[in-house]
Formats: sequence, structure tokens, C-alpha cells
Amino acid sequence: MAAVGGISVHAVCDVRPEARQRFSRDWASLWPDIVSFDSAESMLTRPLDLVSVVTPDHLHAEMIERCLEAGVGMIFTEKPFTTDLAEADRLLDLIDARGATVTVNHTWRWRPDIVEARAIVEEGRLGPLSQISIEAGGPRAMLFRNLSHFIDLAIHIAGSRPLWVTGELEPGETDYGLVYSGDGGSDPQRDPGAWMTIGFDGGVRGHVSGLKASPADVCIQIQCEGGRITIDPLGARVIANPRTNDGTPGSVGGPSIQALRPRHTKSGMEAGLADLIDSHHRGRPSSAPASEARETIAVIDALLRSNRDRARVKVTPRDQELAP
Repeated sequence: MAAVGGISVHAVCDVRPEARQRFSRDWASLWPDIVSFDSAESMLTRPLDLVSVVTPDHLHAEMIERCLEAGVGMIFTEKPFTTDLAEADRLLDLIDARGATVTVNHTWRWRPDIVEARAIVEEGRLGPLSQISIEAGGPRAMLFRNLSHFIDLAIHIAGSRPLWVTGELEPGETDYGLVYSGDGGSDPQRDPGAWMTIGFDGGVRGHVSGLKASPADVCIQIQCEGGRITIDPLGARVIANPRTNDGTPGSVGGPSIQALRPRHTKSGMEAGLADLIDSHHRGRPSSAPASEARETIAVIDALLRSNRDRARVKVTPRDQELAP
């Protein structure tokens, strides 16, 4: 909010007194009129244009609902949108009814290299998209937390609806079940990693993995008919490999490798928050709307059922009853 500018923060809420004191100490010079509260109910009695929800993972939905009921028009919420698909659908109905603008902080959408890569795909500069591979790891490779970023990213790049999922949770989590059992995001051992293949409408395939036993970095491959975009610890590059359409030997030429050069400079939450405000005032969807964040929760739901059933599972579309 400080980076975006033009925002005056009037209220902050936390159940921990030391957190409220630290916030006031750090930000009072910029926002001297901040009032701190120890409950959301008290804070939401004030007229607020925008609220940022940064509670533990399993409390996002409750806080979003309270903000909507209080008439807040703009909500910037941490991911995941919810930890339950039925809850996500109920919230979407309430968002529609209230006419609010809700952005979910799937931060990777606003990275300049991702914005540029998606533009290359949308413009067809490398030909039709065929598959997206995202590998992540480390202690924070958690399905509902860090891994939700990369499920969303695969959906965002694919630009189409996920239809089915096949996959499983990391070793030792076969009996995890279908209900979120984490503690809100603090203990990684209560939120397992996973690997999955996602089938998208139109035939694109997404391969997403986040395993705690893998390196704590991220490798992204966006593959098209005429080349690929690679984003990994070595940097971001475009590898063009044009070919003729006859498929004969020798029809594939040598690759051309160039650095990916983003045209955008704003990234992360600064870009997301600025987009939320602009989209609300212009009456357009935000670049990370709750409706698309719902698809990430639907994929996680399908993944948990695939892990249980050892089978390919359909992703439940909105307004359809959940499979047992």
C-alpha cells in the first residue's frame, strides 16, 4: 500500500497486542491516524473502502465474508482463496450479489517475466501452446500454500478451464483425506506437497509438482509448437525452434535462444493492489479475480480425490454439486 501510493490506511486488526504495537511503530510516521483493533467485528464498524485479508489460510473465507457483509467494496486477500470448494462457491455468489471486487494474491501473475511470457503465448509468437511444466520444492512446498501459487499460474498461462486432474500427495500422505487439515500455514508438515497433471479445455496439459524433498527453487517450462519459454534460477529465456509442417528428417532447425526481456516493471503485491483499485473503479475484472482463484481450489479438490481414488478425477465446475 505504501508503494502504490495514494492510499491512506486508517485501521489495522490483529489478535496479538505485540503485532498491533509493532505495526503502529513501523507505520505511524506515514499513516498517523491508524486505529488498531483486536477483532475484525470492531474494525469493520468503520467505513472502509479496501481491506486486505492476511489471516491464516483457513480463516480467509470467514474474513472475506465479514468484509462483504460490512459493505467493503475492494478486498485484497492472501491465497488460498478458501480451503474448501463449497465455501469458495458460496463466497462467489456473495461477491456477485454485493458487487465487490476481490483480488487473490497469486503473486506470480504480476511478475514481469510471467507477464511477458504470457503475452508471448497469447500473441502466438511461438505457435500454439501445448504444455506447461512447473516444478517447485523445499520445506514450504505445501499444497494449499506455496503450491497453490503454481496451480494458479498453470491455469493463468493455459488461459482455459481445467477439466480433470490426476496425481498424488507426497510419500506418506496417502491417507490425507479430502478435508484441509493444516494449521493455517505455520507447520509445513500438516500441509503436504504433491505432483499432478491437469488437463485443460482445448488439450493443453499442465504438470505441476511441489515436493519438500526437491530443491527449494522454481523451474517453469512453457512449451509451444515452435519453441519454449524457460524461467528458472538461471534466468528467463525464449528458445525458438521453428520447423516446417511436413515432419520429414531435417525439417527441424537449430534453436535460437534469447533472454526474455519484460516490458513491465511493477511486480508482486504492489502491482496486484494497484490493479485491484483500477479494476474496481473501471468496473472490469481484476487480473487475479476470485472466480479464477476458485479454479485453483477446484483443482486441489480434484487432486485430493485423485490421491484417494488413484484415478483421473473431473474438476467440479461452479454451480455443480461436488462429487462424493
